[in-house]
Formats: sequence, structure tokens, C-alpha cells
Amino acid sequence: MGRVGYVVPVDAVTPRDAVNLARMAEQAGFSGVMASDIFQPWLPSLGQAPNVWPLLGALAEHVTGDFGAGMVAAGGRQHPAAIAQAAATLGSLHPGRHWLSLAGGEALHEHVTGGYWPEAPERIARLFEAVDLIKRLFAGSLAGRDVRYEGERFQLESARLWTMPERAPAVLVATSGPVTARRAGRQADGLLAVAVQPAQAAQVLERFREGAREVGKDASTMPAWLHLNVSWAATDAEAAAGVVERYPMAAMRFARGDLRSPHVVEQIARLVRPEDFPGRLPVSADPAVHLAEIKAYLDLGFDRVFVHHVGVNQVAFLETFGRDVLPYV
Repeated sequence: MGRVGYVVPVDAVTPRDAVNLARMAEQAGFSGVMASDIFQPWLPSLGQAPNVWPLLGALAEHVTGDFGAGMVAAGGRQHPAAIAQAAATLGSLHPGRHWLSLAGGEALHEHVTGGYWPEAPERIARLFEAVDLIKRLFAGSLAGRDVRYEGERFQLESARLWTMPERAPAVLVATSGPVTARRAGRQADGLLAVAVQPAQAAQVLERFREGAREVGKDASTMPAWLHLNVSWAATDAEAAAGVVERYPMAAMRFARGDLRSPHVVEQIARLVRPEDFPGRLPVSADPAVHLAEIKAYLDLGFDRVFVHHVGVNQVAFLETFGRDVLPYV
């Protein structure tokens, strides 16, 4: 696997354009593609929110590298067994290429089926129960036996996945918290660090490795990846305007996981100014700035950085990074 992957902006382009961008990204030199599991866009102006599973199925036919579902949340919208079945089918269609990452979830995407939206500790407990169920279902299905699961949050009657790849997809945990990262090291197959600055990223990575060592795992063999938001444009002014317009969430000074509507996010975003973004994500027309940011995380010990360009012109971004960034990583 290459060291820099591409995050498809699924909430900002049509599904067909998402597939085409994934193909262009691979041609530009990105290795691996991630598509996030969402139900709504963060802003009404972004305009898209496709189902991630059929999108990945289409995308995978047009790239040759690995591909994954980013930040999937188990709960009222998706039972872990349904997530496991979708991932196993993609893994069977494309052996060795599919992985998934599970997260605690955000109300914007998960509240839509009703019910109580839990506090953060409960969301984390639910996350790891889902990791446990999915990994048990994968293992049992590969062994040709039914699996039962009786948890506090999820139940599974005697069942197996009848369509399985020879090797189960890797199950990563997406998090920005060191406590969750440590638990991910113990229970999951890998880490996807999300929305962390370098100092926090180093702590998250170390806690993940500690958790792995605590249960006798070799942390050096486990995926340790990072999701990085960037804003690039032909000029610095355009890059700054793009992040204010299309990704104001990066500068919100409170947890956004409880926001339920893109329209509410839009209203809050009116308070955001360009001066709120320095230090939160790289915003620059200079490819060298973005190269330095990517290298900083790789130097910390992450195996891989998945880059999410929050700006408008994805094609120009892919061309520029393919020419001026990726060859120098």
C-alpha cells in the first residue's frame, strides 16, 4: 500500500463523479480510496449524501488499489450484522482490497431513525460492542459455524455470513481520542486517527500501540492511518475562502457530534471567519505546505495519510498533488 490515499468528497459530488474522481486519484498516484458513511451532507450547499456501500461497489470496479468505508457507525441506522455482510460481500468481490473503519457516530447521520441519541461514553461503548460482534461474525463465518451474540446493545441470533472472502476485511477504529485509541489497539485490527493535530496525533498513536502490546499484538504490523483535511486552491485567498465556505466545521470550537441538521450547521457556520482556521488544517496554494504536513504525520509513525481536499476543484487538486506532492513523500 502506498503512503498517501484519497478521501472521496462524497457529500459534495454526485456518485458518478465520486467514482470518476477515485479513478483519477489513482492515476495521479494516490494509493487507496476512502469514502465516508454519511446520511446527510454537513452543509445544504454541498448537496449530496449517497449510500456508501453501492458507491464502494461501483468505485472498486474502476480502481485497482484498496478501498474502504470510512467512519461507519453501528446503531439504529445500521446493525453490525448488516455492516459485516456488506463488507464481506465487497471483500469477496475484491479479495484483499476492502477494509472498513468504525466510529462512534454523529447525530447528523445517525439520529434519522429516531430513538435516544446517546452521550459520548455510550457511543464509544456501542462502537466497541459493534467491533466485537463484527469480528466474531467474520471469524465464525470463516470457520463455517453460526454465531450468537448477546450484548448490552446488540443481539445476534444464530447466524453466519454465507458469502465471505478467504480473509476477513480489516476492521479499524476511527477516533481522535487517546482512550479510545488504546482500546482500539486491544480490540480492533487498526487505527484511523481523525481530526487530530500533530501533538494529539502522536499521543493517539502511542496509546493505540500501548493497547496492542497489552494483549500481545505486534503493533508494527497493524494499520495506523490518519485522515487529513486540507484546503488547496490556485491562490491562498481562494484556499481560505474555500474552507470557510465548504468546511467551516473545522473551526467550530465545540463537539459537532450532536448537531442534527445541515441547516443548523449552516447557521452556526456564519460565525466562522478565515482567521479561525490557522493551526486546524493546512490552507495554502503552495504544494510544499501540504507536503510538509503529510510528512509530519508520517514522521510521527503513521503508515499512511488519507487526504481529504475540502475545496471546490478536485480535478486540479489531484493534478497538482500528483505532480508536486506525491512524488516527494
